[in-house]
Amino acid sequence: MIEVLWHGRGGQGAFTAARLLGAAASLAEGTYALAFPSFGPERRGAPMRAFTKVDAAPIGDRSAVEQADYVVYLDETLLVPGWEKELKPGGVVLVNSTRDASSFRDGRIVPIDADGISSAVLGRPIPNTVFLGALCTLDNALTRENVEEAIRGYMPAKLHAKNIAIVAAAVEAATAAVKAAQASAPAGAATTGQAEPAGEPAARDAGSPRDAGAGAACALALAPDVARRLVQPGPRSDVHIPALSDEALDPAVFARTTCFRAGHLVAKNAGWRNLRPVINRDVCTMCLQCEFHCPDGTIYRTSDDAGQAVAVDLDFCKGCGVCAKVCRFGAIDMVSEQAAASALASLAAIDEKEACVR
Repeated sequence: MIEVLWHGRGGQGAFTAARLLGAAASLAEGTYALAFPSFGPERRGAPMRAFTKVDAAPIGDRSAVEQADYVVYLDETLLVPGWEKELKPGGVVLVNSTRDASSFRDGRIVPIDADGISSAVLGRPIPNTVFLGALCTLDNALTRENVEEAIRGYMPAKLHAKNIAIVAAAVEAATAAVKAAQASAPAGAATTGQAEPAGEPAARDAGSPRDAGAGAACALALAPDVARRLVQPGPRSDVHIPALSDEALDPAVFARTTCFRAGHLVAKNAGWRNLRPVINRDVCTMCLQCEFHCPDGTIYRTSDDAGQAVAVDLDFCKGCGVCAKVCRFGAIDMVSEQAAASALASLAAIDEKEACVR
């Protein structure tokens, strides 16, 4: 039996991809497939899982896949230490990432810029069908022709041409990515089981910045004025910002269970946000439409030496973008979390350097 475990966030199409994979595989004569999801009651953006099983006999086991031949991460932030426990011997991890394969230091991890491929074709990052094309290059049981037939059979007609184009682009990208992953893996890395924690390169030159390649790309993604706006004014003394009961919840833990003690303050955002709102005070008119429409009440009024302002409680903002949509003055930019983290790190380094000079 071939088993595929999909990790994604609500709205990324992980279950759709799992179903399409099963449909494509079952088109081959004498092949049976089963696909099903696993998710809790949370909103769009919350971590979830989906599963695909393919076999030459009818499949009666509907239990969750604990160890898979292929593990697919539609969101890189879900790839956390311990990922190798979900992988069968000889298995492969596919991850939606712009990082070089060498930064993972493990030949089993194959990064593919699925957001980039899908954005180029669809105009927005919907990475699910990219990995259908990638799986075609990894497993002989799945053909590109059958994947395209499944797309035509199970997706709306208006989506056929673009998703078939995505699959074609993904086949080419995955072929190159697999070669790069195998070439960059240290000797024995893929068989020892002593893999590096996900997201952490195994070795860095002394004094070199952490993940310099990805960091540089993120820093360039933000203009200097936008980067400076990431630093918000603090709340007024009369504004109560709720305190957390616990530290941030690991998204991988949240994806497996939703049984936690009562109170939404137990979890810090649970890793849901991919984009964060950044407010331009020079453009903001303090109309407060963003505060009024925020579904989670995370926008609050504050002030500093520069005067009145609004700020965002990033502990609980889920990055839905409603505030940016309702702002008629274009005072709110939605910035990727990766770019924001890189820019904030750069600003902190600059401030530290200036403090040392003084």
